[in-house]
Amino acid sequence: MTIQVFLTLILCVVALLVAMQQVTSRLFRVSILLVVAFGIYLVWSPDDASRAAHALGVGRGADLIAYLWLIVSLGLVAFLYLKIVVLSRVVTELARAIALQSWMAPESQVTPANPDERT
Repeated sequence: MTIQVFLTLILCVVALLVAMQQVTSRLFRVSILLVVAFGIYLVWSPDDASRAAHALGVGRGADLIAYLWLIVSLGLVAFLYLKIVVLSRVVTELARAIALQSWMAPESQVTPANPDERT
């Protein structure tokens, strides 16, 4: 019972943090909150996870949850990797544009980003 309370508290903190932030889309926040709610349900009803696991041909409910967690984690890693690649390309294009703009502009018009660098 102690582990159930501990896991529920952790999941509630995660839900609170996700609900409070405004950076991501509402759909993403609702999806995460649904996953957290399902996690809380499974914490308090582990027999249901075991029944679902047996129906899917997995030995235990904990194994099924671990497999699902692995799949979700790999999907998130792939998504974040692709996001980093796209952002890296955007930064490269911006750096090229700034370099070309600085090269084409006369020196009198180019001002340093730091005012202490002026000569």
